[in-house]
Amino acid sequence: MPPRTPSPFQPHHKQKAAPGDAGLGFGGRRMGKLPTCTVGELRRRIGEGEYLVIINGLVCKLNGFVNKHPGGPLAIQHMIGRDATDEVTSMHPREVLDDRVPRWAVARFVPDASYGKHAVSFVEDMQLPYSAARSASTDGEHYPQPGGTARAGLDYAAIQRDYRKLGAHLHAAGFYQCRYRDYAYEAVRYAGLFAGAVGLVLAGPHSAWTYLAAAVSTAMLWQQLAFFAHDLGHNELTGRRRFDMVLGICVADLLGGLSVGWWKKNHNTHHIVTNDVDNDPDIQHLPFFAVSTRLFESRYSTYYQRVMRFDAAARVLVALQDKLYYPIMCFARYNLYVQSWSYLAFSAFAPFRWLEIGCIALFFVWFGNLVAQIPTWPLRVLYVAVANSISAVIHIQITLSHFAMSTESPDPVRECYAARQIRTTMDVACPRWLDWFHGGLQFQVEHHLFPRVPRHRLRDVQPLVKALCRKHNMDFMEFSFIDGNVYTVRWLGEVARRVKLYNGHDRQRAIDSTAKSRISAQH
Repeated sequence: MPPRTPSPFQPHHKQKAAPGDAGLGFGGRRMGKLPTCTVGELRRRIGEGEYLVIINGLVCKLNGFVNKHPGGPLAIQHMIGRDATDEVTSMHPREVLDDRVPRWAVARFVPDASYGKHAVSFVEDMQLPYSAARSASTDGEHYPQPGGTARAGLDYAAIQRDYRKLGAHLHAAGFYQCRYRDYAYEAVRYAGLFAGAVGLVLAGPHSAWTYLAAAVSTAMLWQQLAFFAHDLGHNELTGRRRFDMVLGICVADLLGGLSVGWWKKNHNTHHIVTNDVDNDPDIQHLPFFAVSTRLFESRYSTYYQRVMRFDAAARVLVALQDKLYYPIMCFARYNLYVQSWSYLAFSAFAPFRWLEIGCIALFFVWFGNLVAQIPTWPLRVLYVAVANSISAVIHIQITLSHFAMSTESPDPVRECYAARQIRTTMDVACPRWLDWFHGGLQFQVEHHLFPRVPRHRLRDVQPLVKALCRKHNMDFMEFSFIDGNVYTVRWLGEVARRVKLYNGHDRQRAIDSTAKSRISAQH
């Protein structure tokens, strides 16, 4: 097994500088020789087309790297004009900060007094074609928000400082080290579920109950493999990007028929702009769901690069979304198939396109042959439909963590990464013996704060995160699976009831005009 890459929070030892080497850092580059860059200069250069991101006080120009970024270009574009130190640190190994960042640095950033010392965004009033300004609760409009998920007046600088200290502590305590025995136990579970599904289809009695049991086993296999593929997408297994990615393709594409490349592009964007209505694809589900009344305005999606129209069909479906939530979740996996095929066929960014296409083709070969062993068409349809429908459990679990959480920042200019993740994410509480069922990803707050900590360790991280929240007066949202369902469905119902009250024809024309301008700017 390849050695695991060190955590980004790992303390690293710099060589002592030789006399006259003040400013030496990041692998030996003389940072003191870089020119300075003010906020005004940063904004001007971004307006002229430069992709400038602030990392550890350095202004990094990423135009030449954006389309090579393993997590997709949007993960970088959403950070342009912002201090991305915590985002980069949390989602990358230490070598990225030590080796790559210095190569990209073109200036040292000098904060502007008008923004304050602890601002993290300097482009909220700029219209960028690739990233919309963060949705704010102070933009002059009132949009209902779930209760108890956002607080104004937090000390973001102190939160950021303690978050970084916690990250360093987690590394020192060994939380970033993968325990391979956890995956050995899971491998036994995967093998049992696969054997159960295949064995029932090939050797079981020809009855509806047999194929129902086989379908349940198949759905559980896909659910459990999704957790493993998730770890590989985050490079949690070995820390070696290419090795983990290829293994992830063998798991997700070959055994599940879904593109891990599509998932990684989508998921990394979600981590960067969690629960932002214009930027986060994980809450952009019109015409079926609207988690915020902002979506009644037919917003422009920077991910899908189109207007998400709140049309007649959306009005009908969203008005019933609390009642349709579970039936729609039963069809969610079919949407993932479509998203996977669309990504592999049309996306300009698909670094493992042909390997994924080959593995998905092999999936349909083996799965199609398995289904062909079922003697009648009605039983085949039953097996396929139930296997895909029961997969709704994992979709429900993930949507619980965000659908009923805040979509508006109290202060987009100053809200730090840690405060944003805590504001937009919910944990699902369960007893330890049930962790296998939820995959450890019921600890979504902890996962969003420390994406590269193996999910098997997140339960032990939770008390530390709760202590951080108590110290800084932040709400830590946690519900049981049942209560989380109730909370989420009630919020969907609250948004649904406001459909009849919404009358936005004049505003709609203005928003369409803005969207057209954004599309024109991209071309």
